[in-house]
Amino acid sequence: MTTAVLPEADIAGVRSLLGQLRGKGHTHGVIALAAAPVWSGDHEFELGGQSVRVRTAPSVLAVRDALTDRTQVDWVVILTDRSAAELPAGILEHLATGRLSNLDPWPALRELFNASRQEFNLLALSNDAARAALRDLDGTAAPAPGGVLTNDHLFAALAKTHFGLAPAEYTPHHVALWSMDPARTARFQAWQDRTDPVLLAQFYARIEGRLGPLGPAFVTVWRSSGPAQLIPLGLVAALVGDGSAASAAFPVSRDTTVKVRTLLEVELGGRTLTEGQLAAWGNTATLAVAGADVPGHVLRYAEDLVRRLQAEPLVVRSDVLPSALAPRVAHFAAALTTAVESGDLAAAENTWADVLAHRSARIDSPDAPRDVRVGAAALRLLRWQLRENEAPHTLAGWLDDYRTELSWVDGAVNGAFVGADDPTLAAVAHRIVSAVRGRLAVSDRQFARLLASGGVNRSTGPQAPLLIEDVLEKVVRPLTVPRAGATGASITTPTASPVLLVVADGMSAATANEVVADALRRHRPQWQECQLTDTDGLHAALAALPTVTEFSRCSLLTGALAAGRQDRERTGFASWLQGHSLRGSGQVLFHKADMDAVSKGHALAVDVRIAVEDTKTRPVVACVLNDIDDALDRSDPIGTSWTTASFKHLDALLSAAANVGRTVVLVSDHGHVVERREQPSVQRGQQISARYRSADGVDPATLPADEVLVTGPRVLTDTHQAVLAVDEQLRYTGLKAGYHGGATLAEAVIPIAILVNGAVPQHLGLEIRPMSVPGWWEPERVALPESRPVARPTSGAKPAVSAPRKKAAPKPAEQSDTLFDMGTPAAPGPATAPASTGGRNRVEELLGSPLFIQQYNTFRPRIDKQVIGQLLQALIDGNGRIPLPRAAEILGVKAFRARQTVAALSQVINADGVVALSENGTEVELEAALMFEQYEVRP
Repeated sequence: MTTAVLPEADIAGVRSLLGQLRGKGHTHGVIALAAAPVWSGDHEFELGGQSVRVRTAPSVLAVRDALTDRTQVDWVVILTDRSAAELPAGILEHLATGRLSNLDPWPALRELFNASRQEFNLLALSNDAARAALRDLDGTAAPAPGGVLTNDHLFAALAKTHFGLAPAEYTPHHVALWSMDPARTARFQAWQDRTDPVLLAQFYARIEGRLGPLGPAFVTVWRSSGPAQLIPLGLVAALVGDGSAASAAFPVSRDTTVKVRTLLEVELGGRTLTEGQLAAWGNTATLAVAGADVPGHVLRYAEDLVRRLQAEPLVVRSDVLPSALAPRVAHFAAALTTAVESGDLAAAENTWADVLAHRSARIDSPDAPRDVRVGAAALRLLRWQLRENEAPHTLAGWLDDYRTELSWVDGAVNGAFVGADDPTLAAVAHRIVSAVRGRLAVSDRQFARLLASGGVNRSTGPQAPLLIEDVLEKVVRPLTVPRAGATGASITTPTASPVLLVVADGMSAATANEVVADALRRHRPQWQECQLTDTDGLHAALAALPTVTEFSRCSLLTGALAAGRQDRERTGFASWLQGHSLRGSGQVLFHKADMDAVSKGHALAVDVRIAVEDTKTRPVVACVLNDIDDALDRSDPIGTSWTTASFKHLDALLSAAANVGRTVVLVSDHGHVVERREQPSVQRGQQISARYRSADGVDPATLPADEVLVTGPRVLTDTHQAVLAVDEQLRYTGLKAGYHGGATLAEAVIPIAILVNGAVPQHLGLEIRPMSVPGWWEPERVALPESRPVARPTSGAKPAVSAPRKKAAPKPAEQSDTLFDMGTPAAPGPATAPASTGGRNRVEELLGSPLFIQQYNTFRPRIDKQVIGQLLQALIDGNGRIPLPRAAEILGVKAFRARQTVAALSQVINADGVVALSENGTEVELEAALMFEQYEVRP
């Protein structure tokens, strides 16, 4: 026997052998092991409280010499390459076992896992692999289930111990996510470098088998380039498949695809992948980077590969690569330009859906890319422009129309005004915005004329508008109604329901739309917007004239037409509260200086916080926020995304109100128009205010069309007269970022929002307000008739007829930066008989099974469980097959997204590597019997 064929002993093998001997009653002695006479560890160490000495003996004489150590330590372990025949009886009689022992790893391996049996073909019955596993696990492993050691359990223990891949994560999706963690892939590389090649080869074979069709591709990359390249190469693989929906949407020459695919195969060491493998790999890689928290190096590596593999012409097909967004925007810009000419939005909607499908789009998010913001605004404005809109005939109608419709148009105009990087998009957006602003200017002049005749006097009746001086009476007071059963016998124990009135000075309705949407979406998800029942909503009021703080805010806070500043507002507010038995002790109205006072570590100034928390003696508290009004002086509000966090104190106020159960009324005192720094921007003299001037000596007959004369009791100047600017370009003072005081809808319409945290108090007569986004804001809500004349966004063009268009799928509201557009379809397909047996619904049993719940919670697909059940039922009824378009209809996604959506869903259904749900490019396939067996749903 030679050292070339004998294994090397290690600490794990020695530990196991000594453990077996002690289990048989041996307390000390000498062991001779048939092993290579080499030892890399410490020659003396303690094991279980006993001393152990390891000696190497390449000769019989060396074995005899090692025997002399038996009186110095508890155990002597002799590693020798001498055969049993070479050892004389005088040596053998001193050995604890009386013979030369073999280094058999299998008992030690079973003992390590507390197993009494092992799976047939464990580690391919390779002694070298078993010894390597013992060394790598170093005495720590979880007990084998049922006392049977299997390959699955052993490799799961190795992976979890050495590179953080948990046992439940042997799926393509989890492996892909794992591969993006540099720390864990570095640990794998370290393990790969030190472990036995035999064990490493078996690990690769095992992981390849567990990953299904993706196994060969994943292991090829893993072996040749390391696991960190799984996602970058997969993102390139997603570009080259000829049968993908993206390839149909963005066709390129066959030669280009072949060249990139050839270079990719060279990168894989010459391995050829099937269309199915490429598609599955691409889908897995794309899904892995679809979320928001993706390490930057992953996408950088992928972009480098795109350049190295000459895949730039294909990159537009990617939903995730950063460089794919610009060409998608270019496609959309070209389609939008055509839509302006034709009035047919079909191509523009579908190319816009491609833009939104990109992970970076993040529409309506403050960090959305510039071109996405401009593109969204331009398309929304074109949708609105193509609608037939009838001007209201009453002031109340104008207030409602502006709050629910035209304020969103104003917001979109401001969104488009940030300017695009893509030159085609910039040109068409400017064209659309110019046409829309022309229509808005007409609306402003129509409203101003009605304001001059009907808004200067108080009016009553069903057609009368809500006036700012009546907001306290008609909106705030009803929200203070006591709960039923309260007595309110003493002023110290009032029963009025608590209210927080937040006055955002200068907040236009367009800004309010953003702030309220953000509060409902992001700030404490339990916030709901409500409205008073048995009213017309009362969600907008008409400002006092001229529309400046001195008149409008004072009238708001005093509950009557009044002019004045903070002192007048305080006394007037206190008087109104006193007159309605709502006045308690302490300060109840807080202005800017109060809000900015020292907070002593709190989010709110101490006095403000105490007042908001004091619901017993201060049922109504009001706070004035000047952030918007200040921005009109100091910064550029165009393109600003207004959120609750944009205000210095609003988040803290909402939190404080929620903690004590106050209903929040968010209101403004006037709106504003912005300075667009364009020509013509008309300054007409130096007057007392930016947007109104004195009416002294004004001849109404000669007044320019961009101004309006107002006269009446609601005009709070000394003479009850003023000339108000109408066109937004007109100003009477020097250049600023924005102005107010005029007669535009944006300045005169006061937004009102009632916000409730948690359950809606029934005694207040509130109901949840429906989503206020207009129908043309989101693509799924556009419903253009198949044939009707439409208004044109450009002057002098002939009316066009809109054609039927492909309806773009909406992007989910709570997941603006997800990959797939998934959700419950608006109109489910026809009902089908349940997969039932003896009155049982097996699909429902599957959806309620512990394994499915675990899978669903692990992968968290953006697909409702009911929709998953509908898809499975349709597949069962279709004998295991349905066309991809039918699957898309059930899942509520666009047809070209069906394959990726099914791929995402298969991560949930295909548990433990069992492939029950799949797609072949044209159909979705289901092995129902296999699926039910996997989820233990009996026949």
